[in-house]
Amino acid sequence: MGNATAILQLSQARGLGAVTLDRLLSLIAKEGQAPEDVVRASVEDLVHHYGLRSTVAEAVKTTRDDAQRLSERLEGKNIQTFYKGSATYPEHFNRVLGKSAPPVLFAKGNIDLLRRKAVGFCGSRKTSAKGLGVAEACAQILTQADVNVVSGYASGTDLAAHCGALKAGGVTTLVLAEGILNFSLKQELARVFDEDRYLVVSEFAPTLKWIARNAMKRNRTICGLSDAMILIESGLTGGTFAAGETTLELGLPLFVVEYADPPHSAEANQYFLEKGALPLRRRREENKPNLDPVLRVLEHPLVTHDNL
Repeated sequence: MGNATAILQLSQARGLGAVTLDRLLSLIAKEGQAPEDVVRASVEDLVHHYGLRSTVAEAVKTTRDDAQRLSERLEGKNIQTFYKGSATYPEHFNRVLGKSAPPVLFAKGNIDLLRRKAVGFCGSRKTSAKGLGVAEACAQILTQADVNVVSGYASGTDLAAHCGALKAGGVTTLVLAEGILNFSLKQELARVFDEDRYLVVSEFAPTLKWIARNAMKRNRTICGLSDAMILIESGLTGGTFAAGETTLELGLPLFVVEYADPPHSAEANQYFLEKGALPLRRRREENKPNLDPVLRVLEHPLVTHDNL
């Protein structure tokens, strides 16, 4: 059994949630151990040394076969597993999210994208036609600067950003709000998809179905993969609004499209600008978004708004 399978065994054990898994990973990293050491331990050791409840310790032992089968499925689809404390876990996650970084990530595609400069995108599923054009244009400009475009996998802004990057010959990362084994290529991307220029990431159990609350958690993961965030259009409630709030909370630079005549789907854009977000405007002479301020941020990742 490898560490990836051991992680699956732990994460599938009934009663062992993300908080407990995070604590376990911190403990074994401190002791110079690995996930394999935990699952090989006796029930007694799981309780007394690792601090698990007896029912959870028993559950860890009974999930071994299921974990092995799931591990084989993931391996068959070239899906990799990253866990906190391992050398391969993205360090950027720890810097941006700290203790709230997900304990486990599942990824498929070009893993090298995790080391690229990256800009996240968020926006309503009901983004206006103008907003979709802005998202695609921004992604194309970022592609010219060799920047990874990161977004969710919903209709609207997300797909516009991914399509913009891929059409321009760039790279993109799709962050799921469901298990990675449920990923399937949407028609909008099929025409421009390239196996070497994408990465799919999920922090959820590989077979987990889409749940609304996980879309909110996924927003933090997008932030964790990004050096800055572009908000295209946001309502006063919902996932995009939460993504904007989270970006500010984490201290990441938030760029918000400033409209002379905001569409209804952008009614919260001014709210974020008044809270300290940076305006994203267009170049009048070229009729394209001016991303110079975004590119300056990428030269000094995690720079605060006060430094700009």
